[in-house]
Amino acid sequence: MELRREEFPVALQAYDVRSDREDFIAEQVVNSQAEADNFMSLYSGRLIKTRDLRPVETKRFEGGKGTAVTAPRRRAGVSPWVIFLLILIVLVIIGFATGWIQTMIAQMK
Repeated sequence: MELRREEFPVALQAYDVRSDREDFIAEQVVNSQAEADNFMSLYSGRLIKTRDLRPVETKRFEGGKGTAVTAPRRRAGVSPWVIFLLILIVLVIIGFATGWIQTMIAQMK
């Protein structure tokens, strides 16, 4: 599928056709013919459709020359250090509650 230069950016969608229905598989916004060819090779044998981007979507992909301008990434999840500290605190609480820490301190004297 050849796309014209003025059509970019465009969204390509891949569908799996089964009897009388189309099951959606993937979608990618492409900014060049090379990206479109790569998407189509990944999903060869599938139905490929194009759709125009809405004005809200095109703001994210202004930059031309195949570069996508995206929103800054937000870090998801909890830091491993926070998890480590929480586990350590829980162990200390359990140690004091059972008396294990007191007996260890008494044995050291």
